[in-house]
Amino acid sequence: MSSLLRAWYVFLGLGLVTIALTAFVGRVPAELTSTVALPHDLLHRAGTNLRLSVDSLLDRRDLRAELEALETELAATEQERRFLELEIERLEQVLQVRQMQSPGVVATAPVVGGSVGPDISRLIVGLGARDGVTRNMPVTVPGGLVGIVSDVTPTTAVVRTVVDPQSRVGVTIRGKGGQGMTVGDVANQVRVTRFTGDVEVEVGDLVETTSYGGLFPLGILVGEVLEVLPPDPNELSRSFIVSPSAELATLREVVLLAPQ
Repeated sequence: MSSLLRAWYVFLGLGLVTIALTAFVGRVPAELTSTVALPHDLLHRAGTNLRLSVDSLLDRRDLRAELEALETELAATEQERRFLELEIERLEQVLQVRQMQSPGVVATAPVVGGSVGPDISRLIVGLGARDGVTRNMPVTVPGGLVGIVSDVTPTTAVVRTVVDPQSRVGVTIRGKGGQGMTVGDVANQVRVTRFTGDVEVEVGDLVETTSYGGLFPLGILVGEVLEVLPPDPNELSRSFIVSPSAELATLREVVLLAPQ
């Protein structure tokens, strides 16, 4: 017999004895009532402690559920905040392009892929013919010219960047004049060839688009002169190396302009 069961029998027996004595004696001795009260108090305390423990566990479970709900709500709020931040960035980018480069903004498109290697010659954007994208759309960012749309599928488009060897962009020196043509070069650089005009080209000069070739709006920044190449005595034109102003390797989104 377990000690708990034995204590219960003792308590029951003492209770019966108390009832019998009360019937015959009239008043139960204080020693007996105190003896009966002791196990009663112990059981009462044990029941109270058990109830408090159960209430505490239920409260903890409710608090845990409430905490999980708040964490879920916080994550959703954080995601919404991030979405709004990206939307603001997109709108600011469009506004900057319209103010600084061309009012003919058609859309912004996420960069979803590109060429692998040291030269970012091609980019893939997540808009296509279904979204109104067509070939020969200039592609840019606030930092400068990215390239031009060369191929289009229903849902994506390929952008030939300014560093692609097949790229051709008519350019001039900002604030000085002259005219030349860019060709994609090695190490994510651009070479300006057949540059003519009675202007002095210096390292640090800014190179921007001209109407030569008829594909790009005027005045879009292409890059900065990195090196002026020695002139060829047999050529009247000059050549120099340009570092593109758009950071092609880190682009997340680009702006598509209406074809000229």
